[in-house]
Formats: sequence, structure tokens, C-alpha cells
Amino acid sequence: MFDLHKLLTPLILRVDAEHRVTPADERSAAILAANGEPALLAELARDPAALLEAAGPWRVVKEQDGGFLLIGVAWESQEAIAHSLTPASLLDKQALLNVLPPAICEHLADHRGLQPKAYRESTVMFIDAVQFSRLAARVDPVSCLKQLDFYFSLFDQITSGFGVEKVTTIGDAYMGVAGVPQRRAAHAVDATLAAFRVALAVAARPGPVVDEWEWSFRIGLHSGPCISGIIGARRKVFDLWGDTVSVAAHVQRVGRPDAVSVSGATALLVQEFFELQYDGTTVVRNAGEVEIHLVRGIRPELRAPEGPGLVNSAFHQRYEAAFGVACPEAAWRAQAAEAELFGSL
Repeated sequence: MFDLHKLLTPLILRVDAEHRVTPADERSAAILAANGEPALLAELARDPAALLEAAGPWRVVKEQDGGFLLIGVAWESQEAIAHSLTPASLLDKQALLNVLPPAICEHLADHRGLQPKAYRESTVMFIDAVQFSRLAARVDPVSCLKQLDFYFSLFDQITSGFGVEKVTTIGDAYMGVAGVPQRRAAHAVDATLAAFRVALAVAARPGPVVDEWEWSFRIGLHSGPCISGIIGARRKVFDLWGDTVSVAAHVQRVGRPDAVSVSGATALLVQEFFELQYDGTTVVRNAGEVEIHLVRGIRPELRAPEGPGLVNSAFHQRYEAAFGVACPEAAWRAQAAEAELFGSL
């Protein structure tokens, strides 16, 4: 964090009984010689006694001879401030962007705190590596974590194209959400598109193979209300709370490897856009019985011929008619990360 004190110099001025302003030390004299008598100081000198009880950057001390000492600070030049402060500000902002959503960073830049928010609609996504503990026990930690970082970075690039915000990673689990903190009606469709593209990417086996281990992931989605907020003082964390999070995690746990599993609530929201297959029910604590559906792909009439993960103009039209906004560009165009790793979908 940048030290603001580097831009400030103590300034002590004496105001005599006739309200004449003179510097009280050599540093103050140098500041006045370089800048002249600031208009603010002249204004203060007219009635320094009025500042005896005032709050602010100046403090006034009454002397025995009837004069006053004005104690404050002088700023460096605008050029010096811009030169020193801009790099630090950029570094601070980038550090925040690495751990918090952009909308949250913008709010924190203008406000000291952030109140928790309730969302009536959202879709939470969990992605978890299958049998990761067995892999971690078989290979050296560096190789294992490099591969995990490879996949998580790939998930970042794919999901961001559909407006899915990464919330956190917990061990080998990756958690994201659509519709938070930016509310939007298409959260379930966007999250399902992102999840299906992740499944296609993993199925392409783009990562390096160590100890003949093929990575596999379960993906689970659930839609419903949640609460979001920032917690922590030293290391702020953006997080979600509510049964929607618990159900999404459970859907992922009972899902099939290399497939996208969605709850019945999510299935109702995306059935006009995707082919779904009923896969039974599961019981979730505090939520009761939850239906599980497998996402088999985009509906044939909405699928582009270029690949199973790309949409056509009919999908665009249905999406815009349903939600009143244009479909994300990533839906019909392979992203750079995907194209670089395994060509067009």
C-alpha cells in the first residue's frame, strides 16, 4: 500500500497580533519561498482565533503575545503526486481485481464498506476434480498443482466470457455464480452455456498427462436466491451464502464425471435452450428432494454446425426474446483460450 505521508511536508506558520504571516522554521520558509503565500493561508490569517475549536487539517495554537501558530501540511506538486500515486493506485486496484469482482471493486473505491445484498435469482456453479486426493498422493505436489492451475485458469477464461463470476476455489473445487453481483435474467442460461463449454474443454483432454492420469471433473448447477457480501478486514473475500449454494454443491457431488448436472430449478429455466435428461433425485439437507438433470447439449435447432458448444441465429433470437438483451459473444464464437488449446469447438 502506498505511503501517503511521502507527499506531505509539515508546515508551521506564525501569525502575529497584526495578522502578519511568517514561517516558523526553515522548511516552512522554503515552502513559502517556492509557492508564495497561499490564498488559503491569507484567509486563515484574517481570523485565526476562529479556528481554535475547528476540526480539519489545520491546528491553531494561541501564543502569549497575542499571536497564533498555524500548524498544518503542505502537499507536493501535482506532478509529483501523479508520478507517485498513479502506479500505487494501479497496483492496489489490480490486487483487488484479482480477488473481488469488478463491480465490487468500483463500489469499494467510492465507499468505505459494502452492505450484504440479497438476490432473488442466481445460478451457482461448482466444478470439482474427480478423485483428486488419489492423484495428489501419487504425484509430486508441484506437478499436481501446476495441472490444477492449468484447468482452473482455463475455467476462468471460459466462464468469464458468459458473465459467470468466480467466487472462490476451495482445494480442488471451483465455485462461480451468474446473476451476482450484476443482476440479469439470463443467469441460468449463461451459467449452463459456460458449464457445457467447460465440460467440452475437459473432454478434449488439453492438459499435460502425469503418471498416466486423465483429469476428470463433475459440474453441478442450481438456481435460486442467495446473499452476497464482503467479509474480512485484512484480506477481503467476496462470498455467497444460502441454501442455493449448498444445493449446487450437492448436485455437483452426486453428478456424473465429465458431465453437467443441473437441479430441477435450473432445468426449468434452461429447458427451452438445452437438451436435458432426467437423472433421478437426491435428498439435500434443508432443501428436501431435488431432481437431477444431465445437460446433453444445446437443442439441435439452436446449435451451430461449427461445433456442439456454439449457438446459431435461432438461439440468439430466442435468447433476446426471453431476456431482452443480446446473447454473449462467447456463445457463438470460440474464445482465445479454447481455440489455442484445442481448436474450434
